[in-house]
Amino acid sequence: MIQIGFTGDFCPWMRIEENFKNDSWKPLFESVLPFFKENDLNILDLECPLTTSTSRISKTGPHIKAHPDTAEILNYLNCAVVATANNHFKDYDWEGMKETYDSLKKHDIKWFGSGENLNEASKTFYWEKEDTKFAFINIAENEWTTTFGAEPGCHPIDLASVFNQIQEAKKTADFIVVIVHGGHEHYDLPSPRMKKWYRFFVDAGASAVIAHHTHIISGFEVYNEAQFFIALVISALIGKECEIFHGIKA
Repeated sequence: MIQIGFTGDFCPWMRIEENFKNDSWKPLFESVLPFFKENDLNILDLECPLTTSTSRISKTGPHIKAHPDTAEILNYLNCAVVATANNHFKDYDWEGMKETYDSLKKHDIKWFGSGENLNEASKTFYWEKEDTKFAFINIAENEWTTTFGAEPGCHPIDLASVFNQIQEAKKTADFIVVIVHGGHEHYDLPSPRMKKWYRFFVDAGASAVIAHHTHIISGFEVYNEAQFFIALVISALIGKECEIFHGIKA
């Protein structure tokens, strides 16, 4: 068995950042640390840039960031890779994204779902263990941070492009997981639109769909022997039948 954990909306700012500066942050994660330690791989949604930049983009809603050194928390949580396609990762423009990448590199953490242009942002992340190959595709709803060409940003949801990406991944991967940042915040059911999209990804060949952004646990379905979640924190046990083992609330 190969066990993989997923979380949504991880942002080490405000209280977490203050505790980090005071070197009193580890107790904050004591209750969830065992879940991260037991996984072979953890993929966290890094909801904000790790930057000191003040170059805000024009958008509605809050601009969120955390200090670059807080990447140490990801190491502590046994996180080797982060998903970065979301509605806040470009809050401090390309300067903030670049500083985040530098901090992640410093801590030996990989990323996918964003980049200097659409070609970089849309790359599939591959991971292998025990002769089993996984493909992870990270996309976000089209808001302020997505890219559609030469500009930096996050990988946008484009159904035709994601279909082709899944088809390409099927050539070499045993399991394909689509990680989606979208939906309606604080609503405990997926919208008919999102449900239709997630089922479409499964029909295209995805083994599972992991969704976040809603800030609450808001749905689970087994569809055509694949599964999708909309949750804050998911711990997935993936074996030959791609079985989802259990979910936990952050």
